[in-house]
Amino acid sequence: MKRNVMRRVLVLAMAAVLTCSLCACGGDKKRSGKEGKADTNDDKTFVAALAFMPDSIDPTNLMNAADMHATRNCYEPLVEEVRGTTDLEPWLAEKWDIPDAKTYIFHIRDGVKFYDGTDLNAEAVVYSFERARAFVNSVSSCVEEIDTIEAVDDMTVKMTLKAENSGFLYNVAKIGIISPAFCKENEEDGDWAQKYLKKHSCGTGAYQVTDYVDDQYVTLSRFDDYWQGWKDDQIDVVQTLIVKDNATQIQMLNSGEVDKLQIPLTENLDMLEKNPDIDILKGGSLQTNIFTFNMKKAPFDDPKVRQAVSCAFDYEGVKNTVYNGQATVPSGFMPADFAEHDPDLPEQKQDMERAKQLMEESGAGACEIRVHLCEGSDDQVQMAQILQADLAEIGITVKIEIMPWTSLVEENTSPETAPEMSALNMGAFTGDAAFFLKQNFHSINSGGSYNWSFYEKPEFDKLLDDAAATVDEGEKTKLLKQAQQMLVDDCPAVFAASPNTVEAINNTYRGYVLHPLDYFYSIRFYQLTVGE
Repeated sequence: MKRNVMRRVLVLAMAAVLTCSLCACGGDKKRSGKEGKADTNDDKTFVAALAFMPDSIDPTNLMNAADMHATRNCYEPLVEEVRGTTDLEPWLAEKWDIPDAKTYIFHIRDGVKFYDGTDLNAEAVVYSFERARAFVNSVSSCVEEIDTIEAVDDMTVKMTLKAENSGFLYNVAKIGIISPAFCKENEEDGDWAQKYLKKHSCGTGAYQVTDYVDDQYVTLSRFDDYWQGWKDDQIDVVQTLIVKDNATQIQMLNSGEVDKLQIPLTENLDMLEKNPDIDILKGGSLQTNIFTFNMKKAPFDDPKVRQAVSCAFDYEGVKNTVYNGQATVPSGFMPADFAEHDPDLPEQKQDMERAKQLMEESGAGACEIRVHLCEGSDDQVQMAQILQADLAEIGITVKIEIMPWTSLVEENTSPETAPEMSALNMGAFTGDAAFFLKQNFHSINSGGSYNWSFYEKPEFDKLLDDAAATVDEGEKTKLLKQAQQMLVDDCPAVFAASPNTVEAINNTYRGYVLHPLDYFYSIRFYQLTVGE
């Protein structure tokens, strides 16, 4: 298929203005975006659009979905998620043994190299996991249950857990393995090379970072020595453009200037469906979008005020207006596509009379609150506007503020600095339902990733801990259903919507499947091929 001329002009113009290039860590060869495209044809350069710049390419210091866009293609785990499912398959580990419920032994794949030419071995795995344990973030929460990790021999790693965890392999799938030599060479003041790895990569993945220009673009180029090899119809270069306006992203996709978007498709879907060069993919999701209540700050330290807000919110309006019907109304926090979801919980429902009654009972009176949103999230803005109108009817004035994701994360580390409410679009990070609830509502994550409600309840924590420990699926589901009911009763957040997955891609490319994990919009470019 002949590519759109507009897109060619854009890509070539961007290549021409590159003034600096990053050194590929495998040696002294440097590639600029221009040189990378000179080596390939236009169809073998995939152009994606992101609403905001990746904060870091570091595999164990991820902050948002934009970070994963690059990182998941540069770094690989021992165990990988099968695309389109929550199943797992061997990856950098050829196999593993589980001699008892707390012991995991991984046998490392031979013949795999990092970008710097060093070999994958047990030392690199141990280093990568110890590095992850040194941080405090959503990724480090995946390794907090490890008691010891050791290299049994050059190609075997043994991990011992503090307690049984039925979802541990899902956590292993989130730890990208990195070159110890590269990290140690670029470390500053014991920072595990965090600063350097914001813009550089040295994993075993199919693509490596070759250009990174703040607020403009990131370029990934294929790693020629990738252990799975290459075929003629695969992508050579991935050019990711930062396009902060969602409407502009959609127009660029429609005109052929970009091949894939990383935003929820809630508008202009009819236009894209009519474009013969675009494939629309639809499916369910493991995502619930919420507004967290700061339960340590008035007025939301009062459960009646929280319940009043939840009753006042127009869920059907969000479903139909914000998502054009491409969503479901949640019955709680856990999405219905999780096997452990409780189908007996009723959907959230607007009841304005009940909301007014609860506000009167609370004695809170008229008040003003702040709702903070993430920039680049148009659906959050629309939901907040509906919230604003609804709460005005019960005497609550809502001030909406949009800010960078990193600012949201920073302010929500403490209830004193956090606003009264914050928006979070929570897709599933792993395929473990207990982990999904734990991230947002276990007290261990209060003020962290992402318990921005500062919800701290020992009874709830115990339900999740017991669910994680059991290998009995029936018992696990029973415990998690109790946890779901407790969240509905305690109302630590407005469970606003569970959007369906709706994505669009230029149909020059084959092999893309919707994937339910990694929050959302994760893509493995190695699996794409250039079609006819």
